[in-house]
Amino acid sequence: MIKGPVTLDPISVTATKTAQPADEVPANVSVITNEEIDARNPAKIDDLLRELPGVDMQGGPRRVGQDINIRGLGGQRVVVTLDGARQNFDAGHKGRFFLDPELLREVEVVRGANSALHGSGAIGGVVSMETKNASDFLRGGETFGFRAKYGFSTVNNEPYYSTGAFGRIGDKVDLVGNVSLRDSHTLKQGGGRELANSAEELRDVFLRGSVRPTENQRLSLSYIDFKEKGRQPNNPDSAPNTTDNPIVDRTTKNRTYALNYAYAAPNQDLLNPTVKLYRNTLDIDENRAIPATPARLDTTKLDTWGFDLYNTSYLDLVGMRHAFTYGAEYYDNEQEGFRNGALRQFYPSAQGSVIGYYVQDEIDITRTFTLTPAIRYDAYDGSASSVSSRSIEEDQVSPKLGANWRATPWLDVYGSYGHAFRAPSLTELYVAGSHLGPQNQFVPNPNLRPEKSKSAEAGARLKFDNVIRDKDALRFKAGVFHNKVEDYIDTVVTITNPATFAGSTTNVNIPKAQIDGVEAELRYDMGSAFATLGYARIRGENETTGRPLDSIPADKLVTVFGGRLSEYNLTFGVRSEFVAAQNEVSGVAFIPGTAATPTTSGYAIHGIFLTWLPSPDWAKGLRVDAGIDNMFDKAYRRHFASLYEEGRDYRISVSYTKGF
Repeated sequence: MIKGPVTLDPISVTATKTAQPADEVPANVSVITNEEIDARNPAKIDDLLRELPGVDMQGGPRRVGQDINIRGLGGQRVVVTLDGARQNFDAGHKGRFFLDPELLREVEVVRGANSALHGSGAIGGVVSMETKNASDFLRGGETFGFRAKYGFSTVNNEPYYSTGAFGRIGDKVDLVGNVSLRDSHTLKQGGGRELANSAEELRDVFLRGSVRPTENQRLSLSYIDFKEKGRQPNNPDSAPNTTDNPIVDRTTKNRTYALNYAYAAPNQDLLNPTVKLYRNTLDIDENRAIPATPARLDTTKLDTWGFDLYNTSYLDLVGMRHAFTYGAEYYDNEQEGFRNGALRQFYPSAQGSVIGYYVQDEIDITRTFTLTPAIRYDAYDGSASSVSSRSIEEDQVSPKLGANWRATPWLDVYGSYGHAFRAPSLTELYVAGSHLGPQNQFVPNPNLRPEKSKSAEAGARLKFDNVIRDKDALRFKAGVFHNKVEDYIDTVVTITNPATFAGSTTNVNIPKAQIDGVEAELRYDMGSAFATLGYARIRGENETTGRPLDSIPADKLVTVFGGRLSEYNLTFGVRSEFVAAQNEVSGVAFIPGTAATPTTSGYAIHGIFLTWLPSPDWAKGLRVDAGIDNMFDKAYRRHFASLYEEGRDYRISVSYTKGF
């Protein structure tokens, strides 16, 4: 049977590294649950994140070009993890989401500065993704089973095949494995146009096993093997040309290995350790296809490994309850780039590492007021072998203070102030070689300083039950934030000859930038009907020039209205996205002599969705998800993209899950 009210009070584990209700965390946190992921029937990460206020995707409609922007800060300014493994890939015009979103059981998004716990990169926020385990499929006394799914999307004539098995051995071991395939053809943009060179094939192999040595311990190991092949522009977020963005035959392989251990005993206050070990390997081969001359094979490699070790001790001191979390995190990036077998300066061969030590204390001052101070020390280094540049060694201290006050049973007020930083990436530091053609050269800048932010936010959350009828639920939250960023890293192009783009390109620090915004979200569920509204308005300014920042998204309102027919196990609804015009741009051309950063027209897109779980016994385990995205075939372009997005898309998927 389809449930009545959905769960509106999810648990957050990323914001403070301790499990607690998301509406008690002194930050704006969104948790996308397993049920919501299945209902959305996602084909890419964008399908899961675009509804969240303050969260936007950048890079255009091609999957391999998409990355995330939170509160006007995108790319490496947001920490992204998969089963605890950092996804650190950084190369111009390419994304870093290499997985089938159907594998996910939960996605948690923490907005705002969070370097006190998550270190370098957590200026904009943190996106934590967790994969499914066997318990997400097994019911009651079942011990093993299988699942098969077929789906189809018309916007790119993409069939989707997925099959897997899962099982449990006693109460100690559970296992799940899955293989999924997508065969995407030419993508149709809004208004009927086709996006040439957008076809791709994707394959995902997923394995996860969990062991419970004792009732209070859990050890899990996950493995994701992602492969994508397609003929697309070298920079997938823009149109191809024969000078600096040729068509290539691209093969992307990404493997993620993650081991997680946790111990938590109800009667053990001092020892509650968590251990996360991981390795992430990325290989991209791009063979020039159109035109095929001059011959060019680019190889890009990134190997990231690391760990995060921490423990939480619960103490009663001076009449107050403390949750004292302390730990250490380390990760190492090694990257290599080759062109026709020789070192490729555009993706320099380099190595860098970060080690951080952090402490956090969640103090229950009273039963209704919690104060959470935290501080972290990070030391990072980097060096490159392909250019004549000095190595770097720097360190940073990131403090943060958060507070949450339950003023009444239905009202929480929260606030926080924190420092955050982002160490420059290896590519930003050491990139060299040609840009925009052979006569414009990248100039390495190993003197780049880390980006540093001072961020403050405050908000309120309302929680009401039994508002209109018994067992309904209303949740509302709203907040404002202010972020001052120093030494913001930007790319500057100098042109001495507009006809040939002769000149230089280098990464530099902008002294000061400021970003302010407001976010609000409303959720209501009465069982037979539900609704959500999410709104964000963000503004940013380069305080050195007084001009707007070009990384700021347009104002956005997303609404969802739906209903449930429990007698038919049917859920349905309408989803709409209203985006204002974005005229707040710098007016400065990225490339001198060309057009300035374009403004973006406003747009509204609408879609419908339906989930049906047939009720007869013979159909038990069957599930149908269907819908229409961009149902009026609107031609629109997001502010962070040069390409128009997908047009009308009829989607359907049928899955069958059987347990024994």
